[in-house]
Amino acid sequence: IDDHCLIGMGAVIMNGAVIGAETLVAAGALVTEGMEVPPRGSAAGVPAKVRRELTEAEVEGLHRNAFVYEEHRELHRGGTVVD
Repeated sequence: IDDHCLIGMGAVIMNGAVIGAETLVAAGALVTEGMEVPPRGSAAGVPAKVRRELTEAEVEGLHRNAFVYEEHRELHRGGTVVD
């Protein structure tokens, strides 16, 4: 799994699968053994299939979401409840 990917909840990535940078794997997806998802790809389904390339706006959204998760992590460490 390369940098800046978003792996949805409940997704399963099997042995030898390659997930390119800035890629979205949908919640519940099953990425099969040895499958390759290209950089900036969107994979979904059981078994997962590459659906399309992410737009620039969607890639920027991946980066924003990661930042929010990091902020929430730090708040949680400090004992703050995040709604």
